[in-house]
Amino acid sequence: MKRSRIRTAITAATGAAALALGGLAAAPAAAAPSSAPSAQESATAASGFWACTVPSGKTYSDTDRRFRGTCNPSGWGTSYYVVDPADGIWACTVPSGYTYTDTDRRYRGNCNATDYGTSYLLAEPRTGIWACTIPSGFSYTDTDRRYRGNCNPTGWGTSYLLVG
Repeated sequence: MKRSRIRTAITAATGAAALALGGLAAAPAAAAPSSAPSAQESATAASGFWACTVPSGKTYSDTDRRFRGTCNPSGWGTSYYVVDPADGIWACTVPSGYTYTDTDRRYRGNCNATDYGTSYLLAEPRTGIWACTIPSGFSYTDTDRRYRGNCNPTGWGTSYLLVG
């Protein structure tokens, strides 16, 4: 009786294993996990690069801090995901020739790997947009002041209706 139960259990386990292995072999190749980046990751990766400094005329959209990493072999080092400034992207700095229309502040977010960091929604200056700064060559026709609004996530901020 005892041998019969053991034999039944072994037979059942062997059958279940065979079914599982057969199911894996029959699964379509598309179902297998892929190490290739998604389309969005590819577009992001193609538009920038990781570096230990941010070159003049560029900005960055992410940071990475590692102990004894590429940017500091003897201690903590920060690397930056460098991108070209463009209208409508979130960046960690506002390069010359741009303004911003919104901010986002996060603890240990993209713009600061160790503390609070603010990111900015970049905008090319043009007439008719509400901006958080008044770029060179522009004036404004109206203002809007809000507490923890678009232009200051931690206090009072003023936005300007640009005209140029």
